[in-house]
Formats: sequence, C-alpha cells, structure tokens
Amino acid sequence: MISKILVVNKYHFISGGAERYFFTIMDALREEGIEPIPFSVNYAKTLPSPYQKYFIEPVVKDGEAKMVHQKPTLGQKIQLAKQVVYNTHASRAVKQICENEKPQLAYFLNFNNHISPSAIDACVAAGIPVVMRMSDFNLVCSPNMYYRDGKLCMDCKKGFYHAVIHKCVHGSAVKSAVSAFALSVHRWIGVYKKVSAFIAPTEFMKRELIEVGIPAAKIYRINTFAAPQLVANPEKKNPYILFLGRLAKYKGIDTAIEAFSRIEDQVNVSFYVMGDEGDDDAARVKSLAQRLNCKKVVFMPFERDKKKLLEVIQKSLFVVVPSENYENLPNTVLEAFSCSRPVIATRIGSLPDIVRDHQYGLLYDFGNVSDLSLKMEYLISHEREREHMGRNAYEVLLREYSKKGHLKHLLEVFESLTKDPPNTDVLPMTVQDYLIAAPAISR
Repeated sequence: MISKILVVNKYHFISGGAERYFFTIMDALREEGIEPIPFSVNYAKTLPSPYQKYFIEPVVKDGEAKMVHQKPTLGQKIQLAKQVVYNTHASRAVKQICENEKPQLAYFLNFNNHISPSAIDACVAAGIPVVMRMSDFNLVCSPNMYYRDGKLCMDCKKGFYHAVIHKCVHGSAVKSAVSAFALSVHRWIGVYKKVSAFIAPTEFMKRELIEVGIPAAKIYRINTFAAPQLVANPEKKNPYILFLGRLAKYKGIDTAIEAFSRIEDQVNVSFYVMGDEGDDDAARVKSLAQRLNCKKVVFMPFERDKKKLLEVIQKSLFVVVPSENYENLPNTVLEAFSCSRPVIATRIGSLPDIVRDHQYGLLYDFGNVSDLSLKMEYLISHEREREHMGRNAYEVLLREYSKKGHLKHLLEVFESLTKDPPNTDVLPMTVQDYLIAAPAISR
C-alpha cells in the first residue's frame, strides 16, 4: 500500500493549468490517505509547505519565476544553462528527500529547465519508480509546443538544430541552443528510459510519444479531471463570451479579438478576456483591440481564486479556446464543461477529440477569422442549441473526466509499479558518469 509519493513540479504556486493540476492531485492523494511530498523551486511566490526545506533555490532571485522574464547576469546565464542540462542541486535535494522521507514512488509533472531530469536519476538511484505526466511536448520540441513564428511547427522531429536556426526559445539563438543541447544530452544518456510509466492525457499525446520512441506499453492514457459545478447561469442583462488564459499569440487571442470585431456591432454581447498580466502580451492585444475599434472587449486580470474563476465561467454564454499551438488537454476546456458551458475551439491537435463538433461546442479552422466569427455568431444567436451543447459537455465531464476515474486509473498504475519495481541494476549512464569516465576514455 502506497503511503507517500514525491510530486515534482517547478512552481509551487498557481501559474497556469499545470500548477492547478499539481495542487489538485496532491489534495486528491491526501483524501486517499496518501501523503504527497512536493518538490519544487523556492521562488518568491512559492506557497508554504512542510517540505519547503528541500526546495532548491533559484539561480536568479529577483522575484521572477519564468525564465523569459528574468534578467540574469552573465554568470547567472551560465548557471542557468548548466541547470537546464543537468541540475546537480536538484539531484542532491531529491536524494535527501528519498533518504529522509522514504517516498515509494515519484510523480513528475512540469519540471524541465528549472529542475531538469537529474531528479529522475536521483529517484532511480534510490530505487523509487518514476511516473511522468506529459503536460506538454517537451520530449520532442525545444519550446514544448510545436509552434514558431505564428504557425504550427514540428521541425524538431527532424532534428533539434531547427530550434537553433529559428530561435524558437524566447526568440534567442543562445537559449534555443541550450535547450537543443539539453534535449540531445538527455536522449544521449537515456534518462527517459529510466521512467517506468508515462501518463498521456490525450490520444494525440500518446501518438507523439510513441513516434519519439517511447514503448507503447509504458504509456497510459488517463484523462485529466475537473469537479462538476452548479448549473450554469448565463448573464442576462450584460451577456458575454469568455477567453481564459495567457495573452500570448500562440493562444490565438489575436485571432479571437479580430473575429469578434467583425460581429461586435451585430450582437448584444461583450467579449471578456481574462488573463491580463500587464505584460508585453497584454499591451499587444490591447493595442490590437484599439486598432480594430473594439468597444465591447473587456480585459480582466487572470483570476487565481478558483471559486471566482468558475463563477465567471458559469455566467458566460460560452468559452473560446482559439489555440494556435498543439494543446494537450487544456484545463480551460474542462472548466467550461464543468460549468455546462460549450466551447469554440480550433480544429487542431487533441482539441477535436475533446470538443466534439456540434456536441460539446463548435470547431473552426486554424487561423480562419471568418470561420471563427461565424461560429461565435451562431452560438450567440442560437440559445437552444448552445444550452444543449452545454448540457452535453457537462454529461461527458461526469462520464470521462471525473476525479474519481482519474485517481482510480492513476493509482492502479502507481500500485502496479510499487508491487513490481523496475530493475535498476543496469541503467544508462548519467551526465556525471560520463564526466567521470571521460578522462579515462580519452586515455
């Protein structure tokens, strides 16, 4: 019987969908009588934890957690590059956790760059099986999202050098080179061969993992979950449609605002855009709304209070998920379903499998502003069909995206691995092994 699980995630605060899952799954494990042991980086926003003493310190301590917003010195840049490839601080900290707290299994979530796969090596060395949940495409793509220069891209499948050529990571050739080198090293040392099981939230993700060489027998297709909410209560006096999430261009918010601008004068609704962080992305999107003379686009800060967030969703007519990168299983979609709200989504990647067209919402063609405008106008003006789709979405959430079902399947995987732990006698060498062996090899 499992009593303790190490849960690895780079942020111990709400930053996005990955962190919402991180905290939710830890609560769910506690309800099952299992003690989750979080391991993270001790950023300024880090929430208190009894295990915070094990968290590693960030290289840049200016309060910013996301590397794109950090302003490191030259020395810190070198440290960050080393950390992306192989973070020895993380491996030592995880080794200490394993010795002191005795977890029986490790569940890895969003950890790349800030923690690195060195933590996997530490777990395996301690005889602890590792389960890795794939929330993005970090094993295949340097920027993790199959997207560059405003379009879909899978060039990294042909070689990580493409990321360097196109400066895919934050528009920087240096950052892209570090990322490409790190991914190459991780494949070279076979660190992901040490992972006992991979959790794929969608069939699309499962197919991508198989294509990159992960054995199908190691991949478990398990849906994410969301808790069902009260019956939807769309706003009558001031109706609105809703976008939730980062205002980055790959989220498709520019396309959504342009689509709404074409029907704004014809419909009596507003477009609530929730995700304003006061950054460059917000400035770009607000400038676009002004140029298009949008008077009913309302910008709102990202709501980190889950209860308030769900209330905003419940009162909306529908939620727009206009992603222009390959999403995995967006929390936004499940949160909309949990509130009986239909979704308009892009017809790419896993989204058509989740948002069944005319069942749980509508799909539109990638980047097609006219098509999105038509789909918006249709759901706004067809209340009966809209509410029917919303009810269908709620019912599929109960059937296929329940917390009970998710936890049942996840714990089955965990239990199978702890009953029959992986053989760790013969494993691929780590980076440290290579560095130690290199002088002897050269002689």
